[in-house]
Amino acid sequence: MINQVDHADHPLRLLAESVLGRQVAINYLVQNGKRSYCDGERLYLPAHEDLDIRRTELIIQCALLEGDAFDTGRMQRLLGRKDLAERYLVLEVQRCCDALAHRLPSTLLNAIAAYRSSHQPADGNASLELALSNKSLPSPPSWYGAIKPWRVLRRRLQGGSQPLTSQKLAELEQKLMMIAEDDEEDDDNLQKASFWKWFTSPLGKESLFSKIMKDILDMRSSPGRDGSDDEGSGSSQMIAGRMAKSLKDLAMAIRSELDVSLPSAFAHNEAGAYCYHEWDSDKQRFRPDWVIVEETQPHALEANFAEGTLSGSNLPFQRALAGLYLGFQNHRGQPQGEDLTLDKMVRLAIDLQTGHSGDERIYSANLRTRRDLGVLVLLDASSSTLEHSANGQRVFDLQARAAWQLGRAFATLGDRVAMYGFNSWGRSLVRFQTLKTFDEAAGAGLEQRLRHLAIAGYTRCGGAIRHASHLIDTHAGTPYKLLVLISDGYPYDDQYEGEYAGEDTRKAIEEAGEKGIACVCLSVGSDAGEKRLQRIYGASNFLAMNTSEQLAPRLHRLVESAIASVAKKAA
Repeated sequence: MINQVDHADHPLRLLAESVLGRQVAINYLVQNGKRSYCDGERLYLPAHEDLDIRRTELIIQCALLEGDAFDTGRMQRLLGRKDLAERYLVLEVQRCCDALAHRLPSTLLNAIAAYRSSHQPADGNASLELALSNKSLPSPPSWYGAIKPWRVLRRRLQGGSQPLTSQKLAELEQKLMMIAEDDEEDDDNLQKASFWKWFTSPLGKESLFSKIMKDILDMRSSPGRDGSDDEGSGSSQMIAGRMAKSLKDLAMAIRSELDVSLPSAFAHNEAGAYCYHEWDSDKQRFRPDWVIVEETQPHALEANFAEGTLSGSNLPFQRALAGLYLGFQNHRGQPQGEDLTLDKMVRLAIDLQTGHSGDERIYSANLRTRRDLGVLVLLDASSSTLEHSANGQRVFDLQARAAWQLGRAFATLGDRVAMYGFNSWGRSLVRFQTLKTFDEAAGAGLEQRLRHLAIAGYTRCGGAIRHASHLIDTHAGTPYKLLVLISDGYPYDDQYEGEYAGEDTRKAIEEAGEKGIACVCLSVGSDAGEKRLQRIYGASNFLAMNTSEQLAPRLHRLVESAIASVAKKAA
């Protein structure tokens, strides 16, 4: 389904920029029948709609974003109330498009005219009050898209002083879904449920999830929305009842809004796709031409880190790798060796005849002093690398620094070096983003490309390793070859997980070894289980560490062992 999408992404991004006056990220909804929406930061468009319709949806969502239609307070009041959200949408499209009429095409303004109400809201709050009233409003057409309050609130959650990771959000959503699964539970029972007590107990009130719920549902004071004038409206029992209903609204909103979206990082139609087989461990055979890998340039709209962040000395890495001599080189003027050097012998004889001591280094010897090494550094750019490590830093930042230091150290020592970032979204969308080819210098352009590496999707390691092996085999031009995979965890993708993914990755490493390519895997800042990763990559070819500084002392032995192991098998 995904590989049939025709995105025409670049013109759409230019169109969005012309409406907003700035760049905005675009994602594509790969499920049929989905409506466009905005999470307050990114746009989500149906992938299979007609391109003209998609342009219209894009403009409307940009207008809503520019007009501040996704205010947090209003999203809290719309949460879980679909009919109210649609009434609010009709009014906000009218208001926001009127405000931007000078930027919008007349065809769009004419199309909107058929759905205008007789009211003229002055701002978003006025639109919400009209939506809450009993005034008659037209129903929005499908190309208006939708308002999805939970998506907006989810994007803006901070989680207090603790890093709010995707894993913690997923855990929160799972707990909230427990409410929606029991449709017969009334508010009174919900107030007494252990789940509700978890949020309101003294032990839980300062927890991360408690803070999140306060942000989502505005639980800092008695609820004011739709409030009554009864004396008991502010009592703790009444507040608990209303908060219980809010929780049920939130749970239902989550149930209805779990879309599968495709980041625009995968919307670039690149030429020169490569097809690779994949190992099916269940059937013990290869699936031919199963995985498609495409090379592209880094294209993230926003920089991953500030310029100059990667600056620093690579001396520890250079010192660790300086003694990694692999090839034999003939050296003249040695004190001992396999052969005599004629001119050195003549010079010694003359010196001795004239009464000088002379230089007795008259031998030549073949010494292992030539490196002859081609290195490809492959950096995991999947969305899981946006998680935070134990010390609060993003895993991607730690891994990018390690890749940067490794690549520059190898290049400084005279090795041929290439660097790529990879991620995937199913077997037909494995992306290789070029950071440095074998023939390019490791200059300032490398840092710029790392800063704009598109981070998204999953980790289909088998296809990535096979393509990296192909690049090393065809472009390194050296007798010794090394693949350094820097990844935060397990191979995982759509229909690519567990033993299947592990066995395919292991098979890809074996195939690389048959080509004379040594593979090592480095896990920097990740909490992934070391034993499981060691089973996939081999205990002697895998290292896990918290920072790149911990890598340097162990690097020489790791690389030397991996290369020696491959050379031994080839002998």
